[in-house]
Amino acid sequence: MEMALRFFSFCILLAGTVPVSSSILIPNNISRTCPYKSSCNSSVNLRHIEMLRDCVDNTKDPCDDFYAYACGNWKRNYTATSTSEDQINSQYKYLIENVSRNPRSPEYRQPVYGKLATYYQHCLALRSSNLRRYLELLNLPTSLNSTNWMDLLSGLGQYGYRGHFVEVTVRWHNSSQHMIFVEPHNHRLNLNFTLDIYEALPQGDFPASYSTLRDQFVRLENQLSSLVKSHETDDSFTVYSLDEIQNKVPELNWTEALTKQLNRTSIGGDHSFQVDDLPAIREIVIVLNSMDRRLLNLYSLARFLQYLLQLPHNPLATLESDGGMRSLRCIRQMRRVVYIPMNYAYERNYYAPRRISDEFVIRKVFGELREKLEEAVRSNPFQVQPDLVDQLTEKVQKMRINVGNLPPNASEQFYSDVDRRWKVGEDFYEDHLNGLLFYYSIVAELEGGVDSYSQSIWYSFNMHSPDFGDNIDATPYFHCLSNMILVPYSYVKLPFFHADFWPALLYGDLANTLGHEMLHAFDTFLMDYDAQGNMRNFSDQLIKEPLYKTALDCLDQSDGILNERIPDVSGSRLAIRTYMGDWLSLPDNGQLYFIQFAHFFCGDEGDKYHESGSQRLNFAVSQVPKFAEIFECKEGSKINSSPQCPFW
Repeated sequence: MEMALRFFSFCILLAGTVPVSSSILIPNNISRTCPYKSSCNSSVNLRHIEMLRDCVDNTKDPCDDFYAYACGNWKRNYTATSTSEDQINSQYKYLIENVSRNPRSPEYRQPVYGKLATYYQHCLALRSSNLRRYLELLNLPTSLNSTNWMDLLSGLGQYGYRGHFVEVTVRWHNSSQHMIFVEPHNHRLNLNFTLDIYEALPQGDFPASYSTLRDQFVRLENQLSSLVKSHETDDSFTVYSLDEIQNKVPELNWTEALTKQLNRTSIGGDHSFQVDDLPAIREIVIVLNSMDRRLLNLYSLARFLQYLLQLPHNPLATLESDGGMRSLRCIRQMRRVVYIPMNYAYERNYYAPRRISDEFVIRKVFGELREKLEEAVRSNPFQVQPDLVDQLTEKVQKMRINVGNLPPNASEQFYSDVDRRWKVGEDFYEDHLNGLLFYYSIVAELEGGVDSYSQSIWYSFNMHSPDFGDNIDATPYFHCLSNMILVPYSYVKLPFFHADFWPALLYGDLANTLGHEMLHAFDTFLMDYDAQGNMRNFSDQLIKEPLYKTALDCLDQSDGILNERIPDVSGSRLAIRTYMGDWLSLPDNGQLYFIQFAHFFCGDEGDKYHESGSQRLNFAVSQVPKFAEIFECKEGSKINSSPQCPFW
């Protein structure tokens, strides 16, 4: 325990010896070398080390609970991710408000800036909710009673809503082909029919009171639910061509409906669709065709309004209780709805000056990790067949990285075209709908594109749809179809990264994070994608190997979430193997390295895909023997008693 606390107790002994600031306490034997640059900014490192020190609780034993030790004084409900996101949102706010105040500024004459300023001002100007305005902008037919239910539903699909009666979703199949899923009515997500939604519906189309219409909607949902089965996996999907669907369910014009709903210019009759329970879909279509069109269309409009309100950060959802946080909510909502313009502005104004320096360091670290991972795969620890080793090695060799939120090779012409197509309107409601329509029309073109240029652009923001949560932008992630790690703007900032970091800080987070994402390529979900993003049967081959099966059983022996444990453990080991240099032999460097690694997990309560930060961190370091060596953990301590799970 005495050695375990040496790093931060030694900080106190050296008070006043640091030339930059006497308040920053640091041991003399911390390596201050600059791994990839001729010199590094010492003050950046010293301030960051002081911040890490303030988070440590020296009353805790790191060998018993490293999370409690490294994160013990971390602020409650505060994470490293939220710190970075707050910085970015503040930068956006400053930029857009500055442009709004100065319409003659140079930015105002460039693509997207003036429109961003207008959108932001319209959002701030909201005083009360007027959901009916959304529907007025849809140019609805004069009478909902004369409109086919699928015609209206297809029109709503152009704004990204495709969730009831017949649910349509698009997902990648491989690097050059999409799967379009057609499912029966989504009975798992029923309508929350509020009075606000009722009052927004076209009043001339129904004489029913709120309670009467609500009861009619409930009966409709119950009737639809009784017609469909409940399923949780895609195993039951059958592939049909569009022509085959039309022949088997002739009661609906599928070509017209799907072309409109997916924002496509055309869909050929030979286009493949994955369909779940086509007989049930036909039964639903027949039933709906015999029902009151007005009721069905009112239900569709009500579900659409609910969808708009539930999209992330819609200020209308918290209009009366935003507590002065309207500007932040507007910024965050714009980041989701007009993703491309917002990131284009951020790149030009904030990230471009740093890009060359950041990319140089990040690509160096990535290349070194990739080389070491290739060695590990070639060593064939699970004794698999040589041809599988070759294919997995190729997957590592061709793995790529993209820094920032924008496509790596999109031209200025691409962004000029984006600006030309994106329209702002007279108020927030019009801006919101235009933003959704703009996003999904761009997506439709890229989904349907067959050329490599379209595909390469699409990869960089294919998971950033307006209905997706913020977490995809928070930290790097591995995209299996492009075999690429994407590093968002929110990561290339303190407290995660700085190009001037000394080795313990640079490798403690960046090497572990990139190692984690690289090992996602070998988790049980993403293993089956090859170097080109095509589906293979790699996991079927691996699971037959006793050594591999033993490794999986070991990693999951505590009921953890396997596909995060694999990269947590193997990514940490990869980082240590890659950077086991002289600097790490010094205890203070090693302790700082692991404390920087821990910082990523502080305050993280987990979700359905991840264990809590404390569970993940403690298990990961228990699987890295170097940790017990550096902190001198006695045999039998909690961190030094876990069975070592063999993996890559």
